[in-house]
Amino acid sequence: MTTTRIAPASVVLHELLDAELQFDPTFRKYYSNHLAMALVALDQMGASPDRLKSAFDAHARGESERRIDVDGLEERLAEVRTDGIAATVRRRVPELAVGPGSQLFHPMIRLAYALEASHPGQVAAALLDWETRLEVLPGPPPPTGGRRLPDVAAALSGHPEGTWDQTYDLEGTAARREMVDALGDVAVDSATLDDISSFALAVHITADEFVTLHMVTGSRALRVVSERVDDDTARVLAERAVVVMAVGYAIVGAPPLLDRAQLDGLRADALPGRDAIIERAVASSDPHVIKLANVALTEEQRADEPLYRLAAARAVGLATTQR
Repeated sequence: MTTTRIAPASVVLHELLDAELQFDPTFRKYYSNHLAMALVALDQMGASPDRLKSAFDAHARGESERRIDVDGLEERLAEVRTDGIAATVRRRVPELAVGPGSQLFHPMIRLAYALEASHPGQVAAALLDWETRLEVLPGPPPPTGGRRLPDVAAALSGHPEGTWDQTYDLEGTAARREMVDALGDVAVDSATLDDISSFALAVHITADEFVTLHMVTGSRALRVVSERVDDDTARVLAERAVVVMAVGYAIVGAPPLLDRAQLDGLRADALPGRDAIIERAVASSDPHVIKLANVALTEEQRADEPLYRLAAARAVGLATTQR
């Protein structure tokens, strides 16, 4: 496993992130605004200033609405300016840690990108968005034991066909007895962050669904945020994220995960180079493609895992999903 270095944010990125604060974090009162996240991802992949500006302009013409919580943002930004990013995050995240999967991880993903860009305004906006749209799945965290997420997946996929319908009802799925039982005695320890990352990747490689894409980008955000909070908060984030990951797996139908031999076969396949993937991702107009490619290539370096390269290649259309 290697240390992943994130290049310092560009001057143009910071200027555009400042301007982005005029936009509401949602549009149509439901969908998440992806502009800030996509801008940071593009910058991390080496996009030119012109490409960053074109992404901003396209968003301004399209899915953008004026921010309505201006006073709340100014209050939170004053806090960040006075106390600094690190202190504000350490103080604010503990009350949010019970809901890492809120809105399919988007507020936490936004916070992670803001932290990597060291942008006070975006940190303030992400914390406010997370607080405003906090979703806590029902039930207490599962009792801890020695079982890992693949064991949970085996229990969930072992139910009769049709047990798990594809749905976006995370709360209802989390409350089901089959889910509660599957999560019993799951481990939450020093290996849990790695468990979550590898599980999210395995589920996405198996299912390649919209939800599983967010599991991968969410697991990266969880790691970034966990590194910036105290140990107790990091543990709450982890134990709650375990539940969200299991629920995410169930709501895509709990398909049997590819086994080790199948995954090794995928690892052995020839894959496109990183530069080719980055070129496609930077040119994409889809923020989900941009973010997944960026996260997957970053995580490939951290974990030395070729399956991340495969996920990135699929996202940009340089590899196909075998069903």
